[in-house]
Amino acid sequence: MTSAESRALGRMFRHFALKEFHGHSARYEYLSGVVADRPDLAAPLLAAPPGQRRAILYFAAVQYLLRTIARDHPLSAYLPVLGGTRGVDSELPAALASLVSAHRDSLTALCATRTTQTNEARRAALLRPGFGRAAALAGGRSLSLVELGTSAGLLLMSDRYACRYEHGARATTYGPAGGLAITCEVRGERWPEPAAGPLPVAGRVGIDLAPIDAADAGATDWLRACVWPEQTDRLARLDAALAEVARARPAMLAGDMVETLPLALSTVDDSAVPCVFSSNAITYLPDADRRRLVATLAEVGARRDLTVLFNEAAPFGAEMFIGRRPAEAGPRGVLAVGVLTLVAWRDGQATVEVLARTGPHGQWLEWTPRVYGYAPRV
Repeated sequence: MTSAESRALGRMFRHFALKEFHGHSARYEYLSGVVADRPDLAAPLLAAPPGQRRAILYFAAVQYLLRTIARDHPLSAYLPVLGGTRGVDSELPAALASLVSAHRDSLTALCATRTTQTNEARRAALLRPGFGRAAALAGGRSLSLVELGTSAGLLLMSDRYACRYEHGARATTYGPAGGLAITCEVRGERWPEPAAGPLPVAGRVGIDLAPIDAADAGATDWLRACVWPEQTDRLARLDAALAEVARARPAMLAGDMVETLPLALSTVDDSAVPCVFSSNAITYLPDADRRRLVATLAEVGARRDLTVLFNEAAPFGAEMFIGRRPAEAGPRGVLAVGVLTLVAWRDGQATVEVLARTGPHGQWLEWTPRVYGYAPRV
């Protein structure tokens, strides 16, 4: 590891400690600070492609080892998702260092071959009112869902979950009873009314570089490893959502999301409106690929009716279609807030609506529908 690589790793882990894990995972926040001061512990992460060299991949690989080949390692005692009960203490850094030392080659191999696949079923509550708006624009036609960066396809089942929205004393649940129940806080003064609309779904297909079979317990262990240590409720949602996907068996395509999109869209019957959507996935595309994606969507929209729904930080969603930062995103540089953006092509003409501000893991939504001019970055 060069000195430049060491400094880069230190800066990245410090960023994750302060900006990503703070307030969400005390253990990963603390360990990120430890690794920032000792970048040698993160040397296995250099085996990952540059765009994947993130703390979340590193810690997912660490947790995967604890779930598979190092189940009895002392580090497991610190992770509630593994049944651990120890809190942050002075022995935690040594536990991490011990695991890295004992399993450095395995950790390096995981970082080299895996990608972060942290799709959260709770984000279905953010997408549901967007799908409701898409269904209203479809004029009675069904939607055919096409997800970019689908992982195991959890969000392809959004219409099958019960989404409960809460604001003060008001609470309303939309969706079928008896399955996975998701709760989302509504912020602001407006209610996400489109969530109440019917969601007729004619088809489901997901695209991912390495789609995960929800029925394969070994494969889904990687998804479980991507859950942060304290998020035991999230782990329970994951298992419930995986069971729903395993029952439905949606089509899954392995490949680059931009290159594979035309193939996925070719499977959509002319009687349905394709609804291409993503949630916290476009952020992993380099700028050139994001521009190719916008161009591909525009080409399809010129030929057939199409809806796009992106729940992403503004640079990876709204800004791609309106050419500037939407007011809903807040000051530039603020990425923690998501923006739910809907682009609809009807008879070759595109319209853009920024529908809501969203929390990173589906915990809250602020409904703020506003129309913007279509000015794509291609």
